[in-house]
Amino acid sequence: MADAVLHDRLSCFFEQNTALPLVRRSFVEAVGTAFLVVAAIASGLSVARLATNEPLVASMIVAISIAGALVGLIVALGKVSGGHYNPIITIAQWLSGERSRTCMIAYVLGQVAGAIVGALLSQQMFADHAAAAAPAGLPSFGMFLSEVVASAGLMTIVLGCARSTKWETGPFAVGAWLTAAILATPSTSYANPAIAIAAIFAAGPVALAPSIAAAYVVAQLIGMAIAIVINRIAFGTASS
Repeated sequence: MADAVLHDRLSCFFEQNTALPLVRRSFVEAVGTAFLVVAAIASGLSVARLATNEPLVASMIVAISIAGALVGLIVALGKVSGGHYNPIITIAQWLSGERSRTCMIAYVLGQVAGAIVGALLSQQMFADHAAAAAPAGLPSFGMFLSEVVASAGLMTIVLGCARSTKWETGPFAVGAWLTAAILATPSTSYANPAIAIAAIFAAGPVALAPSIAAAYVVAQLIGMAIAIVINRIAFGTASS
């Protein structure tokens, strides 16, 4: 099918012009994800250095940094690529028939590559302030469930906003959820496979061991599937 479905109105998380070269759109996804990861990892390293004894303040700083960066990036670049910066958004659109497999693969590869670049940039910026490596092992059931809930909530908002008649509300709704979820969930709401993978290359509070990152990616995909079901029940199919 076509690279993406053309809509009679501009929808959040859908690019404005699907005739733009896929290379350009996936490049924008890579750049946006890289900047998002810089905001996530670098803010974690910053608060680990400056607010070690103030965990609540540290969490709020990280939440505001990530949410603010994401809102700004979606508003700034969303018309080019849709402003996903998250593989589960792209995969959900592919599963719903709204994006071709080729486009989905290009976007996801761009997102993961951009995320890794963002992690490496963050490490270099804070090279003089080395942080402890992430603990190894598998996450507890509670932490796994936390990522399922965080991802399901995020994707419920993303898919719902894509149905909205006012697309510009989407970035702010996503930012609001992320702020709440980072503070409310014990896993701090990675809710993004690209960030989870990038966290393998990071240090500080956001860093993850490969085994934990892999488990989180599975949890995020489960959360995505739950959100798709919620969205279909809430809004029905395209024909209903």
